[in-house]
Amino acid sequence: MNTDSRRNRSDQLRIKHLRLLELVAEHHSLAAVAQALHLSQPTVTSMVQTLEEVFGTTLIERSARGGSLTDAGSLALRQLRIALASFDTALESVVLGSTPLVRVGVLPLLDAWLLPQAMARMEATGTLPRIAITHGGINVLYGGLDRSEIDCAICHLDELPVQGGHLTDLHIEPLHEESRLFACATDHPLAQHASLRLGDLANQEWIVPPKASQARRVLERVFLGAGLVPPEPRVESFPYHTNLEVVAATRMLTFAPSSPVRHYAEMGRVHILPIADDIPVSRLAFLARQPVMQLPGVEPLRQAVVWAARQMAGRTT
Repeated sequence: MNTDSRRNRSDQLRIKHLRLLELVAEHHSLAAVAQALHLSQPTVTSMVQTLEEVFGTTLIERSARGGSLTDAGSLALRQLRIALASFDTALESVVLGSTPLVRVGVLPLLDAWLLPQAMARMEATGTLPRIAITHGGINVLYGGLDRSEIDCAICHLDELPVQGGHLTDLHIEPLHEESRLFACATDHPLAQHASLRLGDLANQEWIVPPKASQARRVLERVFLGAGLVPPEPRVESFPYHTNLEVVAATRMLTFAPSSPVRHYAEMGRVHILPIADDIPVSRLAFLARQPVMQLPGVEPLRQAVVWAARQMAGRTT
């Protein structure tokens, strides 16, 4: 089929055709797909044939056990998810009003300072869209971008799992570098010291992110780099604001990015421990797939996030 014929054939596609690949990936069965779409199996088979004619290649590998996406089918699905997300956003905007919806994925610490500042900026400039926030670690956010479950994400670049190779169309906009700090309660005995070394933190109680998290691996590298055994925490908790609240109320220590730690220190809730050893820094970034950058609301959000990150960089330098 030549290009013109394929384009003419594509005009016959409907939303159900586009969702078909997603359902195959989910159910691995054309019979289950037919049931989900409330169609007969021959109709679904005909839809598959139409899709494959349009794309000019095999998208679904059929077998006696069901069906699975080929490599081409998986690639097509990743791109179609953007189109489907755009359609859903347009539909919601018409139903709920003209204000666009932007789905943002953030690490738990960022909803405490950067994102609120960005939203305040958009509110002041009259560009605030409707925002749906998803919290999670980098793997959750990266997967959400890949599956078009979120439109953009704000996270640390040193946590980006680039080995996945799926998001070749990823827009990566570095924001600002951020150090990590140790903190304790303001009345903790260590708060009386003008200077400390990592070895001085041995035999203390800790609340830190879970073992599988990137933040925990950073903490472990800091101690191992100093020739010390990393601390075994009394409590494991991912949200930094939770950890800092616990630190303020107990004799535990924690290790977190500088922005939330400085925020709590300014409120008089925690004390920043003056560690002489070198602590690695990380860079925040705004991520979105290139086609998504054209969706309404995404560019104003990007601009506001860049502005908020610059404000925060000025406070931490």
